[in-house]
Amino acid sequence: MQPTQYGTPEYYADLFGDILADVDSTQPAYANAIVDGFIKAVDDWFNYHDEQARTYAELRKRVREALAM
Repeated sequence: MQPTQYGTPEYYADLFGDILADVDSTQPAYANAIVDGFIKAVDDWFNYHDEQARTYAELRKRVREALAM
């Protein structure tokens, strides 16, 4: 199998396919864990970027205050 180009729909389909391969009719908890894991990943990335944005906002405020002196 030839690797797909990063950033293409095919690339992400391959990644999702690896995850979806874990769905198992004898283990329904796996499908639930996939959904819960996806939600957790979105939340974690949101929280990370939210904290980063707040940190930049504080830095910007401090720089503007310092330059206004």
